Amino acid sequence: MNPITQNCTPLQVSAIRKLLALFLVVLFLGACSSEAPQPPIRLGVPVSTQASLPWLTQELGLFRKNGVRIELVSYPSGKRALQALLKGRLDLAVSAETPFAIAAFDHPDLRLFSTLGKSDDEIRVLARRDHGIEKPADLAGKSIATQQNSAVHFFLSSFLLYHGLDPKGIDLHFMKAEELAPALVSGEVDAISMRDPILEEAKWGLGEGRWVEMKVPGLYTKTYNLLGRVDFLQKHPGTMERILQALMEAEEYLEQHPEQARKLIAARLGLTETRLEQLWSGLQFRVSLSQGLLATLQEEAAWAVASGAVDAAKATAMPDFLVLLELRPLSSVAPDTVGLIGLEPGK
Repeated sequence: MNPITQNCTPLQVSAIRKLLALFLVVLFLGACSSEAPQPPIRLGVPVSTQASLPWLTQELGLFRKNGVRIELVSYPSGKRALQALLKGRLDLAVSAETPFAIAAFDHPDLRLFSTLGKSDDEIRVLARRDHGIEKPADLAGKSIATQQNSAVHFFLSSFLLYHGLDPKGIDLHFMKAEELAPALVSGEVDAISMRDPILEEAKWGLGEGRWVEMKVPGLYTKTYNLLGRVDFLQKHPGTMERILQALMEAEEYLEQHPEQARKLIAARLGLTETRLEQLWSGLQFRVSLSQGLLATLQEEAAWAVASGAVDAAKATAMPDFLVLLELRPLSSVAPDTVGLIGLEPGK
């Protein structure tokens, strides 16, 4: 006899059995109705000082604090993160605006939700002094490598034009971001157009006195932006607002506690705190959408067509960036950070 019911009357035994049966039914229905936990949102982020804000947000636990499960996936460049997004490997990506402007020709479902950081002096041309290069004019006839159809490519085009150098007189090489420093150090190329931490890697590999760095502050303002597809808001209602809120809290923390923020990001990027402080001095971390971004996207789209980065057959019409800039989530969280003229949040 069951020890639970051995001292019970037949009526009590019947009642206990009914209760046990009811308990099992409730337990079974509860197991069937409970939803499996949703996988985290995969956000691709380049290993770059200008993309510090998402890394800081994760380190501080602010995504989790705002009720969002985020998995950050690192990429050598924003362009590569965007490519992974387009292949369906990511839900969101952080990238400079140049790859976004080029991809928009083929992917009208892309959306840009916010700028996270910008700088007008992040990209440089680093050249080998021992290859006879001391100044921009010395680059004529030399080999220069960069990442194709990216912000560093656009900067190089602007840099050559600014210094009156004919692009046809340059031996231009296109490489992956992580291949640029080794190519310069080995002597495969004479110069590269890139940003840190890859520039720092090349300097360290070459050694003191063997390189010269060329810059033109204000020539080009590069932005890093949060990108996704048009259906993200429908698939994850309210999530983008929480993501942007978390990023703005990280922005506030960085402003109020710069030393602590530097410690976290320097470890993440493999830089010394002193070097990171130097790099951050020219960066602005702010969650925003500005009219300047719209103008830059339009300029870069025209450059992409003129340079052959976009097939002329696909360039019968320019992307409508007023549509591709999705400002509703940011407008609902912090309307004062949106400065797009003539575009209402509901459109």
